[in-house]
Amino acid sequence: MADETQALDLASSKAARKQHDKIVQWTNSKYQSIKNGRVQIERQWYMNLAFYFGKQWVQPISSRTTSAVTTKLYTPPAPYYRSRPVINRIRPTIRHELAQLTSNKPTATIVPSSAEDRDLYAAQAGEQIWETEYREKKLKYIIRRATWWTLVCGNGFMKTWYDFNAGPKDPQLMTPLGDICYAAETPFHILVPDFREEELESQPYLIHAQIKSPEWVRMNFKQALDGTNLAPQSEAQDVIEENFLNLIGTQTTNKQNSVLVKEVWIKPGQNPDFPEGAFFTVVGDKIVQGQQGWPYSHGKYPFAKLDHIPGGKFYSSSSIEDLIPLQKEYNRTRGQIIEAKNRMAKPQLIAPRGSVDASKITTEPGQIIQYSPGFEPPKPLPLQSLPAYVLQEIDRILMDWNDISGQHEVSQGQAPPGVTAATAISYLQERDESKLSPTFDSLEEAIEKTARMALVYIHDYWNVERIVKVTGPDGSFDAMTFKGSDLGNNLDLRIEGGSALPVSKAAKQALIMDMMKLGFIKPEQGLEVMDMGGINKVYEQLQVDQRQAQRENLRMSKVTPELMQQYQQSALQQAVIEQGGQLPVDGTTGLPIDPSQLDTPLIVPVNTWDNHEAHIKYHNNFRKGQAFESLSEEVKQLFEQHVNQHLAALGLESVTLNPMNMAGVDPSMMPGMDPNAMMLNQSKPEENSAGQPNDQTQQQQQPGPAPMPQLEGDM
Repeated sequence: MADETQALDLASSKAARKQHDKIVQWTNSKYQSIKNGRVQIERQWYMNLAFYFGKQWVQPISSRTTSAVTTKLYTPPAPYYRSRPVINRIRPTIRHELAQLTSNKPTATIVPSSAEDRDLYAAQAGEQIWETEYREKKLKYIIRRATWWTLVCGNGFMKTWYDFNAGPKDPQLMTPLGDICYAAETPFHILVPDFREEELESQPYLIHAQIKSPEWVRMNFKQALDGTNLAPQSEAQDVIEENFLNLIGTQTTNKQNSVLVKEVWIKPGQNPDFPEGAFFTVVGDKIVQGQQGWPYSHGKYPFAKLDHIPGGKFYSSSSIEDLIPLQKEYNRTRGQIIEAKNRMAKPQLIAPRGSVDASKITTEPGQIIQYSPGFEPPKPLPLQSLPAYVLQEIDRILMDWNDISGQHEVSQGQAPPGVTAATAISYLQERDESKLSPTFDSLEEAIEKTARMALVYIHDYWNVERIVKVTGPDGSFDAMTFKGSDLGNNLDLRIEGGSALPVSKAAKQALIMDMMKLGFIKPEQGLEVMDMGGINKVYEQLQVDQRQAQRENLRMSKVTPELMQQYQQSALQQAVIEQGGQLPVDGTTGLPIDPSQLDTPLIVPVNTWDNHEAHIKYHNNFRKGQAFESLSEEVKQLFEQHVNQHLAALGLESVTLNPMNMAGVDPSMMPGMDPNAMMLNQSKPEENSAGQPNDQTQQQQQPGPAPMPQLEGDM
């Protein structure tokens, strides 16, 4: 965004320089104030992360530096014989929740701004563009990363901004046209001043702290830096504590060569120095880019916030906070059982003082222990087994774990004892998933905000037509040229409520199979929505005719008047060739025939290998849609001509491919018909009132095509 925004040139005068230093000082002081104010919150995040990664015997300690309070985690020492097992139950719990939250893609629709066709088509185009963005920018991966931070720390963020230095290049100017960018951000990097305000948009300002290399900063802010030396900043390591990264094994290799970039967003009416709002970036003691006034027309922070467990404050809670005490007790109890087992396997010995040399006693099998004569030989120290309640404590912890995490037997793929009914199992599974409803709602709201901001960027910055790959509602692929003004005011994208909720694939497939058996849906329709791995290949083989008809629909719908004129000229040339080089003449007037009156050759011909019934069905389905209604009359007539050719070919097949006709059997000998009655009817045709044979009756007796089968769809 460096090319779009203008750098704040505050160094041209003494007063401007003073104002520049004031803004930098304000930014640095607010950053440190927020960091110090959420020490307790970050400490909990560190503990959650440590327990997730299996570092479950750590203890937090706080230390104060010259500028901030930091939190460190360390593992206290313990005797060598102390057992410290880690049976990590937190990681599979979070993995299960992550799978539930990201299993389904939320359904997005755009509400047209009016009932006019222009807005209807623009809304459909906007939906297709969002689907393209979701697929090409790998938003599913970004959503999954943000959701992981949400589950572990209670909060996650997705950033959506417009980069004017990215995207395709202008074919004339050869400069980048810009592109929409998406990223998942951690709660460590998003700082807000009011911890009591839950809504992100109600915060007066926001600081996005980023750790970048000096090379990246020089490339993006070369002119603003103007040769300024970028010294490594110690505060860059305070965003996420380096000792914590070392603890979990994710330390950076260039930690001593990093720069802290503070991106500041100030809402209008929140700061007297910026009454209309502002955006600026501070590196060290210099403002490298900025703009007075809000840079985007949507008027929102370019961040979407995800919450896990609401807590009446900005930073929500994570379920790990409630599971950590159980995890500690679980590990401690298992450690006590292990230590008791070790004592039983290698019991302690008792012997009179001076009877044996204790240093020579080992665990060697068959070892001979020599003791002094006159003393009693060493003997094992009598031990008592662990009480039963110690062993039962494991089961109690697991029961509490299931209740707190909301993951009982049904969520883990096991039926509760005594429960066999499928309805009861489904009900219990839904009850477990109901605890995640606030998280699902937050996820859908975040995706909705992200999609709306993306449409605003397209509307505002796509000034040049771009080629966008889209997928039609019938599964066909196409490419369209599009620019921002084509959207109009159709930016009201909404995520269908509950569309992100997980659906049992096994139950869905069983329901579809039952409906296929009962005849409510056709087998090919059932395979289309079966959602089973590998079934798509089978479905594609069954849908060869549908894909072919869809391609023909696309070809015919894109016929232009110029192409129609070329085909009419081709028809005229063919007629001239058939007439021996002369223009065809109208038999009534004797004048040359107008080329427009000639039968235009089929732009999309009907082939002998076509499945005519299937083609007629899918062509008629297309003609019932809105896309067909917007086509010209010439193109509509082209569809009519093409379908009539299929009807004619289908009627011919009903005669030529009839087994009785191909065998040469007299129609009067067809099953169910009385030959004598047929002979009588043929010998005595019906007469009209004048006593003459009825022409209609004679026409009915003449051999002809068999009756056309009833087809689906309007002809």
